[in-house]
Amino acid sequence: MPYAHPDSANNRLADAIQDAKARNNNSSEWREVLTATTKHRSVLIHWMPGRSDAMHTHPNAEEIFVIHEGQAEFDFDDGRTRVANPGSILYAAAGQPHAISVLGKAPLLMMCFMSANHPTDTVER
Repeated sequence: MPYAHPDSANNRLADAIQDAKARNNNSSEWREVLTATTKHRSVLIHWMPGRSDAMHTHPNAEEIFVIHEGQAEFDFDDGRTRVANPGSILYAAAGQPHAISVLGKAPLLMMCFMSANHPTDTVER
């Protein structure tokens, strides 16, 4: 998940996933930065079936993924993959290579939390 400038975030005191979905035309791909400071960022991501991202690392930041809808395959570059369904929580420690692919025919709705939030932290492999 790329850097999120603090000015790009909603940083609302309270929000809801259904409200974010309504703001973002739930039928296409989108990402909404919900919160961002120099210490963290949280992003709600909606990816369509077949979407995947490249293997990458965040040398100085941890990332937590929470699956709300759909199904994804996580590759943590450790010789096996993990299939994540709604309710799954996954963790990539700082420096842990990872890639994500959307499985099945349903879109993926996933919340990502990252700490820290630094412009140069994402490194593609």
